[in-house]
Amino acid sequence: MAGRILIVEGTASHRILLRARLTSAFYQVLSAQSGHEALHMLGKARVDLVLAAADLPDMCGSGFCTRLHALPGQAELPVVLLIDDDRIEERLALLAVGADDVLARPVEDILLLARIRSLLHRSRAQDELPLRADARRALGLSEAPPSFDRPARIALVPLDRTRDLGAMAARLQIALGAQVRQAEPDQLLRRDAASAEAVVLVDSDADPGAGLALLSQLRTAPAQRRAALLYVTQPGRDTTAAQALDLGADDLLRAGPDALELALRLPRLIRRKRTAERHRAALRSGLRAAMIDPLTGLYNRRYALPEVSRRAQLSIQRGGQLALLVADLDHFKQVNDRWGHSAGDKVLTATAQALMAQRRGGDLVARLGGEEFLIALPDATREDALETARQLCETVARLTLPMPGPETPAHLLSPTVSIGIAMMEEPSEAVSTGLLRADRALYAAKRAGRNRVEIAPKQGFWQGPQLCAAPDPSCPPDQSAGLRGIRRASSSSSASSRSA
Repeated sequence: MAGRILIVEGTASHRILLRARLTSAFYQVLSAQSGHEALHMLGKARVDLVLAAADLPDMCGSGFCTRLHALPGQAELPVVLLIDDDRIEERLALLAVGADDVLARPVEDILLLARIRSLLHRSRAQDELPLRADARRALGLSEAPPSFDRPARIALVPLDRTRDLGAMAARLQIALGAQVRQAEPDQLLRRDAASAEAVVLVDSDADPGAGLALLSQLRTAPAQRRAALLYVTQPGRDTTAAQALDLGADDLLRAGPDALELALRLPRLIRRKRTAERHRAALRSGLRAAMIDPLTGLYNRRYALPEVSRRAQLSIQRGGQLALLVADLDHFKQVNDRWGHSAGDKVLTATAQALMAQRRGGDLVARLGGEEFLIALPDATREDALETARQLCETVARLTLPMPGPETPAHLLSPTVSIGIAMMEEPSEAVSTGLLRADRALYAAKRAGRNRVEIAPKQGFWQGPQLCAAPDPSCPPDQSAGLRGIRRASSSSSASSRSA
């Protein structure tokens, strides 16, 4: 079904006619004869839109609209009210209490159905926003609080270049506390144009529909594609009004530009636009949180492994290979045990930054977990991988990180990493297998003394460990690296003390 619509009409003939028109357009239709009956039905049945007479037998249109939107969960339910005479005072009063549109009988099918389509589309887009928020909360991702409202940016665009809307812009600026300006069409379409939150297109009196092409262009213009678009036309141009809605207009004025009606319609359009923007930003933040390690800012394991698989396949298809480097901080547990986890976090963050500093354009750097990092080098040879790994070892070893404590001067720590390498050159090899080979090479480097690089050969025997820094001859082989740079800030380099 295209949607479920509730008709609220006290006159049987009007109710029957509306039901026939909407049913023929494949809408599911419910009907009520009074306001109280309709409000009771809304408490029990799901409805996508309400089409109601403004002169119900038991209440006026203003009272019905106010009570409807006060029902739990119905604050954003679209409401279209039907009036017998298109009196501007009545229309403005009904818009002021929350009606989404006010149409005068008789309403042409083309306009009525276009208005319903537009409102249902907007309503369904809004329905997705709470679902996204619920999903973020379920994942433990908090949503940023809304910022203070800033003055809205509104552009008035007359399609008749002889028309001056300066006085109307001034009235709206005072009424809405907004930044309102008259703009030319080409100003809005430029790639470097300032974006507007709402654009009011005022159609030409002499050339009905002249703004429809501009409306379509604005929906794809880089600067304005997310702006709320309000189309203004003249009475009796129902076909143009319907086309504007189907081309993406968010709202309509069908009796020419009127500052009071714009002042009622624009704030709601801007509020909805800002709500959608906040939810889009929250969604982007959620996607980032799903991919990024919050401590180091590197990609996390969840994102990295499928991405490495994709990049490996691309490299192999191009006739190359991908190098997997697994780097692990040496003696990292001693940092946490001696100075605490905040110091450990500092070492992890500094190491991540050092690894990223050596990254080429197509390389991927990720935190696999704990103190272990992954570096993927697409289209790299064994020599490239070894050279890169040695540079990474040297870069990390040059770090000098002050550790917390009561001592003066503070301890300075130079961490080191050991790196295992596996070359992925077979299309059938899974990333998990490549990681296992790189892990084995990493453990071989650890056993050989740390602060070293080991590469896993294809045939299963190990080459000698590739030394990254000269070991301390006074330490056993497995303790010559690691926390090799703990020293007093005031001591000379020759008197530096080392820790296992």
